[in-house]
Amino acid sequence: MTPPPSGSVASTSPIPPPASSGRTATFTSGVASGDVTSTSAVLWTRADGGDAVDVEIARDATFASGLRSETAHTSAARDFTVKATVRDLQPGTAYHYRFRAGDAVSPAGAFATAADAAVSQPLRFVFAGDSDGARRADGTPAYNNFEVLDAAAAEHPAFFLYFGDTIYADRAPVATTLEGYRAKYRENRGYPALTNLLAQTSTYNMWDDHEVVNDFAGKTVDRAMLDAGRQAFREYMPIDDSAGDPATMYRAFRWGKDVDVIALDERGFRDGSAAPACASGASPDPLPGALAPGVPEFFRAGRGLLGLPPELPPGCLSTLSDPSRTLLGAGQKQFLKQRLTSSGATWKVIVNEVPVQQLLVQPYDRWEGYAGERREVLRLIKESGVKNVVFLTTDFHATIFGPVRIDLFTDPDPVAYEAVVGPIATTPLRREIAEAAGETAANAFGPLLNGVIQVDCNEIESYAYGLVEVDPASGTLTITSKDATGRELCKKQLKAE
Repeated sequence: MTPPPSGSVASTSPIPPPASSGRTATFTSGVASGDVTSTSAVLWTRADGGDAVDVEIARDATFASGLRSETAHTSAARDFTVKATVRDLQPGTAYHYRFRAGDAVSPAGAFATAADAAVSQPLRFVFAGDSDGARRADGTPAYNNFEVLDAAAAEHPAFFLYFGDTIYADRAPVATTLEGYRAKYRENRGYPALTNLLAQTSTYNMWDDHEVVNDFAGKTVDRAMLDAGRQAFREYMPIDDSAGDPATMYRAFRWGKDVDVIALDERGFRDGSAAPACASGASPDPLPGALAPGVPEFFRAGRGLLGLPPELPPGCLSTLSDPSRTLLGAGQKQFLKQRLTSSGATWKVIVNEVPVQQLLVQPYDRWEGYAGERREVLRLIKESGVKNVVFLTTDFHATIFGPVRIDLFTDPDPVAYEAVVGPIATTPLRREIAEAAGETAANAFGPLLNGVIQVDCNEIESYAYGLVEVDPASGTLTITSKDATGRELCKKQLKAE
């Protein structure tokens, strides 16, 4: 199911004055910009019932000094979503935009283009994921009103990394069709905290699993569901479609001299989960609390204290460690290796869907569940001398900051750093552990992270977003996790090597 072509530019002209009878009701999902480069941006809206939609771009918020107007087209075939790629912009420049359909005028949005690759300047951006917009029968949010995004907007970021689990398609009412997935995106765009942030800054978007179904693997999931989930994601996110292949969502963006953003799709090309090989007897479910490869015997001997299973089924660890299993797929892995080794940016920031740190327990869906490929990628970083690699991760419903090692027990020198942050709106990790394994296990997880794994900081109960600040003058990159009130949960300053 290939998405219809995004909006094509039909004309260029000075912007006319705003229509006196302008209405905003047609544009019920707000506006957004994304995949911004130093000279281009993808602009997005949903014009319910529209056809030809004018896109107006200006250098000022009043649109008095108009630059140009471009026409894009939409229809019910793409759920009236609109994308228009604007080009020939100036690097490091602020722009404003809006849409018109007849006498209806959308809310205005704003973005800034990236600095030229030769320019070094301070940079602030935010990241977050896991935004379940489900509502109770009475219409109230199942979790919250996405308040952490209000706090993120108050940081005045240059851009927003929005990944993954941007919807929860597999929460009631469960989506299995294209229209079902679309409805979930419309539901989320009903939260003003999300639409306000999307209007105030640009985004780089990537999916995770709940855009289709929990823990899906692209090579094994139902093809119709995969295609429908991918199409809806592309329709509702300001992602550049010009490459022509809807399956290729991994990509990279340079932001000035200092930052290379590398966005990875860790769902679409992965092999199936190792969970079946780690199943408990006749049950298809994996053993809760099963341990990752490489955990030494002294740790296994104490697993009963955490309520972990007494033993792992034959074949579980060998499957997890199988070097032929892939999380990235061959093409994407080659893309990652080439980008890492050739990037001239000071900081290589990897948009990472699932944690890469060794967390030891229940490894199936993370990088640990593909231990051979994890080791291959981390060895490349070490042996190629790639410096200043930072993984920014969501998915885990918790904040966990710590160094990334090839192996926690046998090769303890860090090769990168990871900040796991979240969630926006879904069940925090501590509650998930307590509901699945009891309060004893929930109480033990934080000390496990601090003592055995030796993370720098963890907070497993709070909704959160991440703030990244790059200061070229001091050669530092600072990552801070904050809750909806702006309270700091974890903070780490890294010094460029």
